Amino acid sequence: MTVAGEAGLLELMAGRLAKDDLGPRAAELVLAACRGQTALERALGGVPAGEEPPRERTDGPGQGIFVSEIRVRGFRGIGPEVRLPLAPGPGLTVVTGRNGSGKSSFAEAAELALTGYNARWTRARHDVWRQGWRNLHNRDAAIALELVQAGRADKTTIRRRWAPDDDLAQGEWTQDDGPFDAGRWHDALETYRPFLPYSELGTVLDAQPEDLYEALHRLLGLEAITEAQQALAEHRKRLAETVARPYDRRERVRAELAASADERARRAAELLGSDAPDLDAIADLALGADVGSGTSLLHQVVDLSLPPDDEVGRARETLDLALGAVTVVATDNAQDSLRCSEILKLAIQLLESGGNQDCPVCRRGRLDALWRAKAKERAEHLAQAAAELHGAADRLDVAVAATRALCQPPPDVLLDAQDMLDTTTVLQAWQAWEACLCIDDPVRLRAEFFDRHAELAAAVDQLKTVAREQIDRHDLVWRPMAIALFEWHSQAQQALADAEVLADVTEAENWIRKTAATLRTERIAPFAKESQRIWQRLRQQSNVDLGAVRLGGARNVELDVSVDGVSNSALAVMSQGELHSLGLALFLPRAMVDESPFRFVVVDDPVQAMDPSKVDGLAQVLADVGLTRQVVVFTHDERLVEALRRLRLTATVWEVCRGEESVVRVRMSDDPVGRCLNDARAMRVDEDLPGALKGELVASCCRAALEAAAHARFRRARLGSGMPHAEVERVLECALTTRQKLALAVLGDVAESAKLLPHLDDVVGAWAVDLLQSCRVGGDAGDLDVLIRDTELLAGWLQR
Repeated sequence: MTVAGEAGLLELMAGRLAKDDLGPRAAELVLAACRGQTALERALGGVPAGEEPPRERTDGPGQGIFVSEIRVRGFRGIGPEVRLPLAPGPGLTVVTGRNGSGKSSFAEAAELALTGYNARWTRARHDVWRQGWRNLHNRDAAIALELVQAGRADKTTIRRRWAPDDDLAQGEWTQDDGPFDAGRWHDALETYRPFLPYSELGTVLDAQPEDLYEALHRLLGLEAITEAQQALAEHRKRLAETVARPYDRRERVRAELAASADERARRAAELLGSDAPDLDAIADLALGADVGSGTSLLHQVVDLSLPPDDEVGRARETLDLALGAVTVVATDNAQDSLRCSEILKLAIQLLESGGNQDCPVCRRGRLDALWRAKAKERAEHLAQAAAELHGAADRLDVAVAATRALCQPPPDVLLDAQDMLDTTTVLQAWQAWEACLCIDDPVRLRAEFFDRHAELAAAVDQLKTVAREQIDRHDLVWRPMAIALFEWHSQAQQALADAEVLADVTEAENWIRKTAATLRTERIAPFAKESQRIWQRLRQQSNVDLGAVRLGGARNVELDVSVDGVSNSALAVMSQGELHSLGLALFLPRAMVDESPFRFVVVDDPVQAMDPSKVDGLAQVLADVGLTRQVVVFTHDERLVEALRRLRLTATVWEVCRGEESVVRVRMSDDPVGRCLNDARAMRVDEDLPGALKGELVASCCRAALEAAAHARFRRARLGSGMPHAEVERVLECALTTRQKLALAVLGDVAESAKLLPHLDDVVGAWAVDLLQSCRVGGDAGDLDVLIRDTELLAGWLQR
C-alpha cells in the first residue's frame, strides 16, 4: 500500500471514529493498528503515539503499459524464434490456431516472462507439465516480452534465457540491460494480474474460497484495514489466553498442593481456594518466606553465626601482646618500687615543709638539700617503672574485655530445634565457651577461651551440615510445587494487568470488524455492478441470473446466483461454459480498474465449453473491453472469429501454424475464406508437389473456402431472423457435403440439394455449376488458376 493510501486510511478511520461512540483507549488502538504492527505494540505498551516515519515506498512498474511484441524460441511448442507483433494500444486481437499449433506458447511465455511462473503449470497435478517446457527440436530457449509505457519513448523488454542444462526456475531474467526487479512488479501483478489462462478460467469458483476473496480484497484497497483487524485479533487472542490461563490452571495446582504433607503446600492450597487469592502471600510462599513451617527452624540453624575468624584472630593477637607486655614490666619488686617511690615523695614534701631535719624513720640520716636531690631522682625513676606497669595492666584489661565481648549466649533456636536435630553437642560446647566469661585470670582465659571457641565452631559446622541435609530432603518435595505456584502467581499477575487491556482490544476489534464489513460492501458495489453487466452480455439465453457479489465474513466471495428466480449455488447449477462466462465476468472488472498500471489483458482459450450463443456475447464483451484496453485472446475455436466478423466487430486476427521440427509461422488472417484461398494459391505454385496431389489439395482448399462462405451466410441469415444459436448449429451439423452446405446457405434447406445446381445456373451462371463439379472429391480440377478464381467469385457472391 502506498504512503498516500496509508494516510488516506488513517483519515478515513479517524473520520468514522469521530462519528461513533468508541472509548478513547479503543479508538487509539484502532488508529495504531492501522499504522502497523509496531505502532500497535507501542500503543499496547503504553508508549504515547508519536510521529512515525512513513512506510518505505516501493516504486511500481509504471503506468499505461501495453504489449507490443512477444518473442519465443525453444519454448513449449515453438522451435526457431518467432515473433507475435501486437498493436500497443486499445483494441482486440485474436490469435487462432489449431490445438498444438503453438499459439498458447505465446500466452504462457508472456505470463512467465512477467510473473516468473505459469498458472497452468503451477496448478498441474502431474510434473509432466513442468518438465516439458523446453522444446524438443531447439534446446536454446528464450522468451521476450516487449512493453510500451505511457510517457516513455523507449520500449521495455523483459527477457528470460536458459542455458541447455538449466531448469525452468534457473536461467537469466532481465529487464532491458539489467536484472529484472521482481519486487517492483509484484504488488501490481498480485492486485491487477492481467493474465487469465484457461487453467484458471474454469476454476475461479471451485478454487480455494480465500483466493478469489484475497484478489478482490486487494483490488478494493482494504489490505491495511484487514491487516489491522488481524493484528487486533491476534493480540486479543493472546491476551484472552493470558487472562484465562491462571484460572484454567488454578484448580489443578491447588489439588496438587493440597495432596502434599508439607505445611507450605497446604497453606498455598488454602490461599488458592479463595475466591480472590492473596497474590502477595502466595509470592512469599513460593519464594521461601517464613510461614511457620518446620523448615524455617532448619534455615535458622543453617544461619547460625559465630564471630568471624579474622575478628577472633585479632582478639587472640591483642591478648597475647598485652600479656607479653605485663610479663616484661611485672618484676618481683615492682610493687615495692612503687611504694618506695610514694614514701620518697612524702619525705621530700616533709623536707620542703619542715626544713632540714633528721630522718623520722631511722633517726640516723639527715634530710637536707643533698639528700633531697638524690631522693627526687630516685623517686622519679621508681614512678616511671610503676607507670609502665599500670599501662601494661590497663592494656591487658582492654584485651580481656575485647576477648570476653566475642562470647555470645547460646541462641534459642538450639532449644527450639531439638525435636528436629540433636543440638546437645553444640549446646554443651556453647555453654562451655560462655563459661569463659567467669575466668578472671587472663592467662587461663587465653588458654581456654580460644580452644573452646574452636571446638564450638567445629560442632556448629557439623550441625549446619545435618540441617542442610534435612532442608534438602524437604525441598526435594516442595521445590517443584513452589515452582508451579510461582508460575501460577506470575500468570495471575499478568492476567490482572492484561484484563483491562483485553477489554479495550476487544472493543477496538469489534469496531474495526464492523467498519471493514461496511467498507467492503461500499467498495465492491461498482465491481459487482460491472460483473453483472458483463454476465448479462455473456449469459445469452441462459436461465442463470447473477445478482449481488459480496465479500463474506468467512473470507469467501458470495455470489447471488438464481435459476429461473430460485436461489442456488453457482457450482451446483452452472455448466462448464457458464462457469467460464462467470469467471470472465469476475476477472475483467478487476483488470479494467483505472488504478491498474496494465492496459492489456491476455485471455487464453475462453471459448471452450461455450455454446454458440455465449460466443456471440463473448465477442461483444471483448470488443467493449477493447475500446479502452488492449485485449489479446488466444483460441483454437473459429467460432469467436466468425462471431466477430458476423457481428461486424473490429478485431485483428493472427493465425498460428506449426510445421515440422516445431517451425511456427504467424500470419495475419482476414477471414476463413481468404485463408483457404491463400493456401490454395500457395499450393498452386509449390513445385515440390506432384501434379495429381497438387490438384486434389487445391480443390480441397477451394471446397473449404466455399463451405466457410456458406456457413457464414447461413448463420448471418438465421441468427438475424431470430433462430436460436443452438438450432443454427444443429442444422449446420446436418449438412455433411459441400453441396448440402451450399444448398442450406442458398435455398435454406438441406433437402433442396437437388435444386442447387439449376438455381446456381439461373442466378449465377453455368460457371458456378462447373466450379462445383471441379471441386468435388476425386473430380478433375482442371485449370487450377481458373478454379481458384471462380471459387473466389462464388464465395464473394455467397458472402453478399
